[in-house]
Amino acid sequence: MTAQSTTHVTSLPKTGEDDYAGNLTIGLPVNVLQELAKVNVITAVVAIASEWLAIFGAIALCHFFWHPLLYLVIVMFIGGRQHTLAVLQHEAAHYHLLPNRYWNDGVAELLLAWPILLSNQNFRSYHFPHHRYIGTEKDGNRAQYGTHTPTGELRPTWFFPKAKKQFAIWLIIRLFGIGGLVYILRSFRRLLTQGSVSYRLANLFYYVGILSLILWLQGGQLLLLYWFVPLCTWFIFTNILRIAGEHSAIATSDALETSHGFYGLTRTTLPSWFDRIFVVPRHICYHLEHHLYPHVPFYRLPDLHNQLMNLEHFQKQACVTQTYWHTLQELIVYKFVWKIPLSKS
Repeated sequence: MTAQSTTHVTSLPKTGEDDYAGNLTIGLPVNVLQELAKVNVITAVVAIASEWLAIFGAIALCHFFWHPLLYLVIVMFIGGRQHTLAVLQHEAAHYHLLPNRYWNDGVAELLLAWPILLSNQNFRSYHFPHHRYIGTEKDGNRAQYGTHTPTGELRPTWFFPKAKKQFAIWLIIRLFGIGGLVYILRSFRRLLTQGSVSYRLANLFYYVGILSLILWLQGGQLLLLYWFVPLCTWFIFTNILRIAGEHSAIATSDALETSHGFYGLTRTTLPSWFDRIFVVPRHICYHLEHHLYPHVPFYRLPDLHNQLMNLEHFQKQACVTQTYWHTLQELIVYKFVWKIPLSKS
């Protein structure tokens, strides 16, 4: 099978609902964008398969060579893999994980979203408005994550940068299972109340079938230790940390001029090896690039970044941070940083 036979050009949804609704003074040549928009089936399949193999391999390693310190590393590693499943599901939500939409959505639900108690269908319903109306009252993240009050004020929970003590509390809630329990309860509420009856029944039968199989194989303890503990701790923490890093405490070289503009709303973080494995997998940290061109698949985002960095306007306006350690520092008031509030309208 040739590379050409497994490569397809993706197209945006017909209504363009994941395109930014505002005006942007930036652009790349059409031929460059067409090349970057190509979806490679093999790359997507290998990505999904390798993540699941890594999960099962990590479980086996820790189970047969048990040690408390090893377990802590495995929790972080599996939580990172769960985060990767969410990132790949995010690709499917934009219709460019697989070229066939039926397979794209089916694989996304069965192998990516449902295992981590997400819904690709539900995610798309609020994620597209996030892209299209970022920073406005129509931003889908506002309702989903409760970032703003009904009057448009930023809630204290999502106000960054935070004082060290406040940030420590914010971190503990998400790193030690409290946020995870809320996440599970919200997931079950979504299962019971959102989507068509047939979709909810399929989702329910999926969970009942998987759980029954695991219990029949006497794997309940493994499920708890190696799936729900990482899901409720490291997955929740890194996912929320990523979201905060993507859209909070943004500073640019022209911060005063762009504080209410597109570039004052989104950050790109260039990852370290630790970030790529444990924090922001599969190039999700190239978030400004993703918001500019949401039809570009994850494996081409570094190339897109390089293309954009050749543009003087992008270099001047973009907030690009080196490693998530530095992004973390920008979310904490330990030195003077710009506070860029999200626009109310």
